[in-house]
Amino acid sequence: MNKDHSKTPYFSKLKAYAEGPYISHDVPGHKRGQLDNDLVRFVGKEVFRLDANAPRGLDNLNSPTGVIKEASELMADAFHADQAYFLTGGTTMGILSMIMSVCRAKEKIILPRNVHKSAINALILSGAVPIFVNPVIDIDLGIANHVRLEDVKAAIEQHPDAKAVLVINPTYFGVVSDLKAITEIAHANDMIVMVDEAHGSHFPFSDRLPIGAMAAGADMASCSPA
Repeated sequence: MNKDHSKTPYFSKLKAYAEGPYISHDVPGHKRGQLDNDLVRFVGKEVFRLDANAPRGLDNLNSPTGVIKEASELMADAFHADQAYFLTGGTTMGILSMIMSVCRAKEKIILPRNVHKSAINALILSGAVPIFVNPVIDIDLGIANHVRLEDVKAAIEQHPDAKAVLVINPTYFGVVSDLKAITEIAHANDMIVMVDEAHGSHFPFSDRLPIGAMAAGADMASCSPA
């Protein structure tokens, strides 16, 4: 049965809390907007009323059983993924989590040379060994774009012991690689495929756009709100 994607379980519960007759004895210190300063006068009290910690009914991000769990199930269904998790640190935290959950010290990971600095931080924290693939450079604009399929394939052949492949889909400038073909080659060589999809979370919602990570068969992806 298809899920009802018109539902907003977490926001609906948060809105009900913001509109309720509650008194806060918890953080944050503004106490549901009980302030009078320039910021409150500029943005209004509603922003502060929605800034809640974890009162009863709003679930727990570490071990969700209620509205966060329901919302994550809706997201997984929308992206055709087995599971979805909400993060507090954006795609950066997702990239750290992906690499550190797959690669241990001295294990190799194939990735574009123009990866986000969070991937470099994950290499440092995990001790994984990077096998960099040079992206295509647009000389006129002076920017780094996608990685060629043949270059990724060559890296896989030269490093068959690599644990994973990371692909940017799309790059910061909106350029995609042949993600589906890269995924197929990586899987044929028993490598896990991770995708930095910070700027591509809208891909699954239109057939006029490139395919998203899940449609390409990737094992995991980290994305930000579209």
